[in-house]
Amino acid sequence: MKKFAKALAVVTALAMPFSAFAAHHGKHETPLANQMIVASIEAAQDKIGQLADAIPADKYDYMPMEGVSNVGEVLMHLAGANYYIGSMLGAEIPEGVNPRALGEGADKAEMIKIYNASAKLAKKAIKGVTEGAMAEEIEFFGMTAPRARLATIVADHQHEHLGQLIAYARANEIVPPWSQ
Repeated sequence: MKKFAKALAVVTALAMPFSAFAAHHGKHETPLANQMIVASIEAAQDKIGQLADAIPADKYDYMPMEGVSNVGEVLMHLAGANYYIGSMLGAEIPEGVNPRALGEGADKAEMIKIYNASAKLAKKAIKGVTEGAMAEEIEFFGMTAPRARLATIVADHQHEHLGQLIAYARANEIVPPWSQ
Protein backbone atom coordinates (compact mmCIF):
# COMPACT_ATOMS: atom_id res chain seq x y z
CA MET A 1 0.00 0.00 0.00
CA LYS A 2 2.87 2.36 0.75
CA LYS A 3 4.30 1.79 -2.74
CA PHE A 4 0.91 2.64 -4.23
CA ALA A 5 0.65 5.80 -2.13
CA LYS A 6 4.14 6.87 -3.19
CA ALA A 7 3.37 6.13 -6.84
CA LEU A 8 0.12 8.09 -6.58
CA ALA A 9 1.98 11.04 -5.03
CA VAL A 10 4.59 11.01 -7.80
CA VAL A 11 1.96 10.75 -10.56
CA THR A 12 -0.04 13.55 -8.95
CA ALA A 13 3.03 15.79 -8.63
CA LEU A 14 3.99 15.17 -12.24
CA ALA A 15 0.46 15.77 -13.47
CA MET A 16 -0.09 19.06 -11.61
CA PRO A 17 1.76 21.32 -14.07
CA PHE A 18 -0.12 19.73 -16.97
CA SER A 19 -3.46 20.13 -15.15
CA ALA A 20 -2.70 23.80 -14.51
CA PHE A 21 -1.76 24.29 -18.16
CA ALA A 22 -4.96 22.60 -19.36
CA ALA A 23 -7.12 24.59 -16.92
CA HIS A 24 -5.46 27.81 -18.02
CA HIS A 25 -6.13 27.00 -21.66
CA GLY A 26 -9.70 25.80 -21.07
CA LYS A 27 -9.12 22.22 -22.21
CA HIS A 28 -10.82 19.26 -20.60
CA GLU A 29 -8.23 17.29 -18.68
CA THR A 30 -8.93 13.66 -17.87
CA PRO A 31 -8.98 13.36 -14.06
CA LEU A 32 -5.98 11.59 -12.56
CA ALA A 33 -8.06 8.74 -11.13
CA ASN A 34 -9.52 8.09 -14.59
CA GLN A 35 -6.02 8.11 -16.08
CA MET A 36 -4.87 5.53 -13.53
CA ILE A 37 -7.86 3.26 -14.23
CA VAL A 38 -7.20 3.51 -17.97
CA ALA A 39 -3.50 2.74 -17.39
CA SER A 40 -4.47 -0.40 -15.48
CA ILE A 41 -6.77 -1.48 -18.31
CA GLU A 42 -4.01 -0.81 -20.84
CA ALA A 43 -1.52 -2.92 -18.87
CA ALA A 44 -3.92 -5.87 -18.78
CA GLN A 45 -4.96 -5.32 -22.40
CA ASP A 46 -1.34 -5.46 -23.52
CA LYS A 47 -0.76 -8.79 -21.78
CA ILE A 48 -4.10 -10.21 -22.91
CA GLY A 49 -3.15 -9.23 -26.46
CA GLN A 50 0.26 -10.87 -26.14
CA LEU A 51 -1.35 -14.09 -24.88
CA ALA A 52 -4.08 -13.98 -27.51
CA ASP A 53 -1.36 -13.78 -30.16
CA ALA A 54 0.79 -16.49 -28.54
CA ILE A 55 -2.01 -19.03 -28.15
CA PRO A 56 -2.39 -20.91 -31.45
CA ALA A 57 -5.75 -20.68 -33.21
CA ASP A 58 -6.31 -24.42 -32.73
CA LYS A 59 -6.16 -23.86 -28.94
CA TYR A 60 -8.89 -21.19 -28.89
CA ASP A 61 -11.42 -23.90 -28.05
CA TYR A 62 -9.32 -25.10 -25.09
CA MET A 63 -11.01 -25.26 -21.72
CA PRO A 64 -9.61 -27.08 -18.70
CA MET A 65 -12.95 -28.74 -17.89
CA GLU A 66 -16.60 -28.75 -18.86
CA GLY A 67 -18.66 -25.75 -17.81
CA VAL A 68 -16.00 -23.07 -18.18
CA SER A 69 -15.24 -20.70 -21.03
CA ASN A 70 -12.68 -21.57 -23.66
CA VAL A 71 -9.98 -19.12 -24.77
CA GLY A 72 -12.11 -17.51 -27.49
CA GLU A 73 -15.11 -17.26 -25.18
CA VAL A 74 -13.00 -15.52 -22.54
CA LEU A 75 -11.94 -12.88 -25.08
CA MET A 76 -15.52 -12.37 -26.24
CA HIS A 77 -16.79 -12.26 -22.64
CA LEU A 78 -14.30 -9.49 -21.91
CA ALA A 79 -15.31 -7.67 -25.09
CA GLY A 80 -19.01 -7.88 -24.25
CA ALA A 81 -18.41 -6.58 -20.74
CA ASN A 82 -16.24 -3.74 -22.06
CA TYR A 83 -19.01 -2.66 -24.42
CA TYR A 84 -21.72 -3.04 -21.80
CA ILE A 85 -19.94 -1.20 -18.98
CA GLY A 86 -18.52 1.35 -21.42
CA SER A 87 -22.09 2.16 -22.47
CA MET A 88 -23.10 2.49 -18.80
CA LEU A 89 -20.30 5.07 -18.49
CA GLY A 90 -21.55 7.10 -21.44
CA ALA A 91 -20.03 5.54 -24.55
CA GLU A 92 -22.22 4.58 -27.46
CA ILE A 93 -21.97 1.00 -28.64
CA PRO A 94 -21.24 1.09 -32.37
CA GLU A 95 -24.10 0.25 -34.69
CA GLY A 96 -24.18 -3.44 -35.52
CA VAL A 97 -22.30 -4.51 -32.36
CA ASN A 98 -24.29 -6.81 -30.12
CA PRO A 99 -22.31 -7.35 -26.88
CA ARG A 100 -24.21 -10.59 -26.24
CA ALA A 101 -23.32 -12.14 -29.61
CA LEU A 102 -19.73 -11.14 -30.18
CA GLY A 103 -17.40 -13.42 -32.07
CA GLU A 104 -19.96 -15.84 -33.44
CA GLY A 105 -18.13 -17.55 -36.28
CA ALA A 106 -15.06 -15.33 -35.79
CA ASP A 107 -11.52 -16.60 -36.17
CA LYS A 108 -8.62 -15.79 -33.85
CA ALA A 109 -7.66 -12.55 -35.64
CA GLU A 110 -11.25 -11.31 -35.62
CA MET A 111 -11.65 -12.11 -31.91
CA ILE A 112 -8.50 -10.15 -31.06
CA LYS A 113 -9.77 -7.23 -33.14
CA ILE A 114 -13.18 -7.34 -31.41
CA TYR A 115 -11.53 -7.43 -27.97
CA ASN A 116 -9.24 -4.49 -28.75
CA ALA A 117 -12.11 -2.40 -30.16
CA SER A 118 -14.15 -3.04 -27.00
CA ALA A 119 -11.25 -2.07 -24.73
CA LYS A 120 -10.77 1.12 -26.74
CA LEU A 121 -14.44 2.03 -26.22
CA ALA A 122 -14.31 1.33 -22.48
CA LYS A 123 -11.13 3.41 -22.03
CA LYS A 124 -12.64 6.28 -24.02
CA ALA A 125 -15.75 6.16 -21.84
CA ILE A 126 -13.71 6.27 -18.64
CA LYS A 127 -11.57 9.15 -19.92
CA GLY A 128 -14.75 11.12 -20.64
CA VAL A 129 -16.27 10.94 -17.16
CA THR A 130 -15.69 14.08 -15.14
CA GLU A 131 -14.31 13.97 -11.61
CA GLY A 132 -17.68 15.06 -10.23
CA ALA A 133 -19.55 12.39 -12.17
CA MET A 134 -17.09 9.74 -10.94
CA ALA A 135 -18.11 10.59 -7.37
CA GLU A 136 -21.86 10.33 -8.04
CA GLU A 137 -23.66 7.37 -6.48
CA ILE A 138 -25.30 5.17 -9.11
CA GLU A 139 -27.03 1.79 -9.15
CA PHE A 140 -25.50 -1.08 -11.10
CA PHE A 141 -25.22 -4.84 -10.75
CA GLY A 142 -27.56 -4.79 -7.74
CA MET A 143 -25.57 -2.27 -5.70
CA THR A 144 -25.22 1.44 -5.16
CA ALA A 145 -21.71 2.87 -5.36
CA PRO A 146 -19.81 5.78 -6.87
CA ARG A 147 -19.56 5.69 -10.67
CA ALA A 148 -15.79 5.34 -10.16
CA ARG A 149 -16.41 1.83 -8.79
CA LEU A 150 -18.07 0.86 -12.07
CA ALA A 151 -15.01 2.16 -13.93
CA THR A 152 -12.65 0.17 -11.72
CA ILE A 153 -14.69 -2.96 -12.42
CA VAL A 154 -13.53 -2.72 -16.04
CA ALA A 155 -9.88 -2.84 -14.92
CA ASP A 156 -10.53 -5.55 -12.31
CA HIS A 157 -12.31 -7.65 -14.92
CA GLN A 158 -9.40 -7.41 -17.37
CA HIS A 159 -6.94 -8.56 -14.72
CA GLU A 160 -9.21 -11.39 -13.53
CA HIS A 161 -9.44 -12.88 -17.00
CA LEU A 162 -5.78 -12.19 -17.76
CA GLY A 163 -5.08 -14.61 -14.91
CA GLN A 164 -7.47 -17.12 -16.44
CA LEU A 165 -5.74 -16.85 -19.83
CA ILE A 166 -2.32 -17.24 -18.19
CA ALA A 167 -3.53 -20.49 -16.59
CA TYR A 168 -4.91 -21.71 -19.94
CA ALA A 169 -1.64 -20.83 -21.70
CA ARG A 170 0.50 -22.56 -19.07
CA ALA A 171 -1.73 -25.65 -19.19
CA ASN A 172 -0.91 -25.79 -22.91
CA GLU A 173 2.80 -25.27 -22.26
CA ILE A 174 2.71 -21.72 -23.64
CA VAL A 175 4.93 -19.32 -21.75
CA PRO A 176 3.50 -15.79 -21.55
CA PRO A 177 5.64 -13.67 -23.90
CA TRP A 178 6.47 -11.03 -21.27
CA SER A 179 7.97 -13.66 -18.94
CA GLN A 180 10.25 -15.41 -21.45
